[in-house]
Amino acid sequence: MNDILIREATPADTAEVTTVFETAFAPLRSIYRPTDAALACQAERAQTRTRLVAEFDGKIVATVEYDLHAEHVHVIGLAVHPDFQHKGIARRLLDWICMRAKELGLPAVVLDTIRETGNVPLFEKLGFRVVHEEPATWCVSETYRKVHDVKLERIVVLKR
Repeated sequence: MNDILIREATPADTAEVTTVFETAFAPLRSIYRPTDAALACQAERAQTRTRLVAEFDGKIVATVEYDLHAEHVHVIGLAVHPDFQHKGIARRLLDWICMRAKELGLPAVVLDTIRETGNVPLFEKLGFRVVHEEPATWCVSETYRKVHDVKLERIVVLKR
């Protein structure tokens, strides 16, 4: 899919972004669901994040947020519409963020996922490695007694 446009989101994208996010995450909601407190915290932090969208044929098909920290870029909420999954769009978004991290001289890109979603091996194929794992206390599950928050990292710039 070479005709994918990656760009920063605008306020006019809000409805399409919401649809993509909710559609992509719907299958995961029986595996885990953020608590109300976690949702409130996420909404508050969203003010300082940058949102990217992937556009195909004028339609938003994927989205992700990221924020900058002293030693890394943190990726949040990567969502690809199910009709466009397994086409390299997530890789394109993550590569864009990794290039941004390099430009800023930040040595790593990190993200969190829930192990029980099966996403850890997918992120490992995209160059990330597990650096930490612990029980997730910010979400609940209808399927599992306990779910695990996994932090993954991709080195993009060697520290000087």
